[in-house]
Amino acid sequence: MEQMTQADTATVPCSTPRSHVHADMPCTPRSVLLPRRHLLFILGALLTGLAAAAALRGGEVLLLWDEPIQRAVESRRNPTLDGVFLTLSRLGSTVPVLVLGTTIALLTWRRCRAVGIAVLVATFSRPLLESAIKLLVNRDRPDFERMVGGEGYSFPSGHVMAAVALWGLVPLVVALYTRRRWVWWLSVAVSWGLIAGIAASRVYLGVHWFTDVSAGVIVGTFFLLGVDTLVVRQHARYPCAGMSSTTVNGRWSDRRANVANPGSPGDGSDTSTTAIPAEIHT
Repeated sequence: MEQMTQADTATVPCSTPRSHVHADMPCTPRSVLLPRRHLLFILGALLTGLAAAAALRGGEVLLLWDEPIQRAVESRRNPTLDGVFLTLSRLGSTVPVLVLGTTIALLTWRRCRAVGIAVLVATFSRPLLESAIKLLVNRDRPDFERMVGGEGYSFPSGHVMAAVALWGLVPLVVALYTRRRWVWWLSVAVSWGLIAGIAASRVYLGVHWFTDVSAGVIVGTFFLLGVDTLVVRQHARYPCAGMSSTTVNGRWSDRRANVANPGSPGDGSDTSTTAIPAEIHT
């Protein structure tokens, strides 16, 4: 009986060293944030305070530091930085984000339907959330020396939210295609570097206040947490190959954890959560 268990374990894709990172994610928004409820509380309180201050008298209180920051940034413009920040800003524009988000969802659909669904939902629900918050807060944009046009209200920054919704999910997609964790960590660094650059570009170009982009990052953080929760639930319905439908501390649990815990839903006793091709059994 013991020999049979070892043989079965050896055939499980997620128990091999060459498994894709997706089978055992190093970290996720849930694994980072859920064990730190105090951090969620602080972020929620900060966002509420910023939104209330932005809605009160046109954000008069926030202008005490927003205006000096805006003028200081605009006074340091130069042709090189102009080109850099104009390019970064385009990476968070609505049309490129919608096109890239849809493309990524279609490319990942066959490999992992849960990820494809999450990317689609994130891509098309983000504009609705952004519009609702902007209409609720109703804050005007800065109007000093804009380098590009800006339409609609200012709080929070839609470009930053779009950047988080698209580029913040890139590591989740990369995990489907690589077995090397350093590649995954590199994608995390590049993704959040782009998000930071896009956020900075909106202040540099003069179309958002500093507190607008700060709020955009916070809203985006909660948004990613919600998308990650959606991935967890979709994995329970559509488990991808070699992936169980359970999580451990907010992260995906792989087959190794399930073999060690035969009572778990992904222990192989349920055929709906076991995606082992029949031909690998000998």
